[in-house]
Amino acid sequence: MKFETPATANPIDRMKVVGRAHTRIDGPLKATGLAPYAYEHHREVENAAIGYAVGAAVAKGRINAIDTVAAKAAPGVIAIVTAADVGKLGKGKFNTVKLLAGPDVDHYHQAVAIVVAETFEQARAAAGLVRVDYARDKGRFDLDAALKTAPLTGAEKPGKGEDRVGTFETAFASAPVKLDAEYSTPDHSHAMMEPFASIAAWNGDALTVWTSNQMIDWGRTDLATTLNMPKEKVTLLSPYVGGGFGGKLFLRSDAVLAARGARRKGSGATGQVYDGPSVHGQQHDASPGDAPAHPHRRGQGRYDHRDRA
Repeated sequence: MKFETPATANPIDRMKVVGRAHTRIDGPLKATGLAPYAYEHHREVENAAIGYAVGAAVAKGRINAIDTVAAKAAPGVIAIVTAADVGKLGKGKFNTVKLLAGPDVDHYHQAVAIVVAETFEQARAAAGLVRVDYARDKGRFDLDAALKTAPLTGAEKPGKGEDRVGTFETAFASAPVKLDAEYSTPDHSHAMMEPFASIAAWNGDALTVWTSNQMIDWGRTDLATTLNMPKEKVTLLSPYVGGGFGGKLFLRSDAVLAARGARRKGSGATGQVYDGPSVHGQQHDASPGDAPAHPHRRGQGRYDHRDRA
């Protein structure tokens, strides 16, 4: 990107927006609590069952086996979903790793299973009964150490690790004034008020997902890619975002888990999933669903990971 000519008048110069007070379209609704979070679309998801994610206990490795016998026998359990149950999943353009681990584990607490039950407490208790046998691999956890040998990537020109305009070394050496400093910042985590959350509903082979996402087309495209289905069959709705700080730019596991959970038991199921430190999900419908719900609404469920640290 080069700036070689002066910019002409632009919207900022006109001072019609910048520098003036404006009422946010969603401001009054958010300030009065009338703008629902993604998991608060209760009209779409009634009498939901609860799901609880089982996060990977290793940071790098492979799943040898998952024992769900005891968990399936626990009170209130409706379904347990793993990567082996849903088949091969794709990986979105903006996702670094798969959003449901199996057989490979790419990072600590990557979702490896979803336990769905009639209540949150039942789902959480049953999740603690899932036993996962891992083959551990050596992970890398020191970013500064890895940076010293990491290849340069992300250049605009394919195959090159950096783009250059002129010769920096020569210009810097001959500069009359030089400023050479190194800055560092501590680790930060997204701490928005609204957790990652999604509700998924199937109507035949068409999927609708209510979620909290800052880039709808990216999310819709990557969700279709992940689920190996046509993009035109996917509808992604995110009328409000309760904070994101960039953390909701891309497809997250809550949307995928909600969709797969809702689909497994029947095409009419609906599911809701939270994805905070882990994931929270939900299903619902009058027909069987991937994570069914109450006995009188077997296709409805909810997957919850609210209190996982």
